[in-house]
Amino acid sequence: LARLRNHMQGLERDYRWEIILVNDGSTDGTAELADRATTVIPELTTIHHPVNMGLCEALKTGFQSCRGKYCVTLDIDLSYSPDHVERLLAKIRESSSHVVIASPYMAGGSVKNVPWFRLLLSRQSNRFLNKVSPENIHTFTGMVRAYDVEFLRRLNLKSKVMDVNPEIIYKAILLRARIVEIPAKLEWELPDANDADNGGASNARKSS
Repeated sequence: LARLRNHMQGLERDYRWEIILVNDGSTDGTAELADRATTVIPELTTIHHPVNMGLCEALKTGFQSCRGKYCVTLDIDLSYSPDHVERLLAKIRESSSHVVIASPYMAGGSVKNVPWFRLLLSRQSNRFLNKVSPENIHTFTGMVRAYDVEFLRRLNLKSKVMDVNPEIIYKAILLRARIVEIPAKLEWELPDANDADNGGASNARKSS
C-alpha cells in the first residue's frame, strides 16, 4: 500500500485518485492491518466482506465503490508493479477504450519467477481462450486492467470464482466495447531463504 501510494502521489498532476482495498473475508490478520493502514493513508478506503465471497464479489464491491471515471484493478502483492497503473491510464485515455488489459503474453510482455507448472496452465488457458474468441486477445485471465467505470457498471457479472476475468472480456466483446492490451511484466517474488529456514510463510505469489 505504501509503494502504491507513493507511485500515485507522483501522478497527482494528471489525476485525482483513491485506493480501495477489498478484504474478502480473510482470517489471517489482514483486516486489522488494513484498518491500521486506513488511519495513516487518507486516500485509502477499506471494505470488509464478513466471509470469503470469491473474486467476482470482491471485484464487484470495488467497482461499486469507485468514485472516479476510471478504475484500475491490481493484485495486492504487486506482482505487476505500480508503474503499470500510469501506463494503463494513459492508454485508456489515449485510445478512448472501455477496457485496457496488462498482458504479459503479448509481444513485449514478460513473466519472471512464476513456477513452471503454474505458468504452463496459465499460458494454455489463455491460448485456448484466444482461439475461441472473435478478438485477438492474449491475456483473458489476468486481473490487472483499467476500466471505464460507466461501462463497467453496465456488466451483469455472474461468476463466483476466478473465471470472472474472462467473463468481463467476453461480455465486453458482446457489447462491442473497445478492448486493447499493453505489454506487461508479471514478476513473482522469490521465497526468502531465511523465512524458509525459520519455518515462516513463503513469499511466493499467486499469478493470474
